[in-house]
Amino acid sequence: MNGLAWTMLVLAAMIGAFLFATIGAVLLALLLGSVSDRITKDDDHHREY
Repeated sequence: MNGLAWTMLVLAAMIGAFLFATIGAVLLALLLGSVSDRITKDDDHHREY
């Protein structure tokens, strides 16, 4: 492969890794938000009794 092909391959790998990390961070934030919301709701529910 020539230099241009290697450059494109490396750039594609970097973009793919960035997208993978970004999607993972977003999903983790949503998961933590959901768990936090459930804990807060459970705490409110237990305070009623």
